Amino acid sequence: LARPEDDAPTPMRMNDAVADPFGRFWAGSMSYDADEDAGSLYRVDHYGTVVRVLDGITVPNGPAFTPDGGLMYLADSARGVVRRYAVDPVTGGLGAPEEFVTIGDGSPDGMAVDVEGAVWIAVWGTGTVRRHLPDGTLDRTLRLPARQPAGVCLADDVLHITTARVGLPAPGDDDGALFTARVDVPGTPTPACRLDPVRLASALRDPA
Repeated sequence: LARPEDDAPTPMRMNDAVADPFGRFWAGSMSYDADEDAGSLYRVDHYGTVVRVLDGITVPNGPAFTPDGGLMYLADSARGVVRRYAVDPVTGGLGAPEEFVTIGDGSPDGMAVDVEGAVWIAVWGTGTVRRHLPDGTLDRTLRLPARQPAGVCLADDVLHITTARVGLPAPGDDDGALFTARVDVPGTPTPACRLDPVRLASALRDPA
């Protein structure tokens, strides 16, 4: 398995990861101490090549893709911003970043996109999950009895929400619990990572 941050000047770890609808795998990295701009976003292509596609990220979360794979949303949680990128369906190349939403009262964390193209965002530190329409407008807010929502997953019309206890001086009984909520706009099936076995075998035989 690739270790793209082995030569980094500061100790690094991977954070969030997901497959896009075309079967490519995307994963973000960050420093253990959340050093500013130390993180990156990587893409694993169909034949196993690992490509750094973005850098200068402090705490990457997501990414999340629209059902057709044409748009990617990526949060830089430390800056409170979610950016949107057009995705080339053939190469996986990204277009210019566009600011989607900025959150001032918490940190955008894990995300999911529903069939209408709206983005569900777990907002760390606020006890909320928020649905933003494709134009960025806040559509609705779900309130949880846990302060640190971390990740979301849409399975049909059920929204699964993970939360965390880390960093809380006095965590409550619900902090760190897994929650589910029925929603009226479903998600699409989670894509699988699909590597091309022929091209992958060829690349392993001849890395050059």
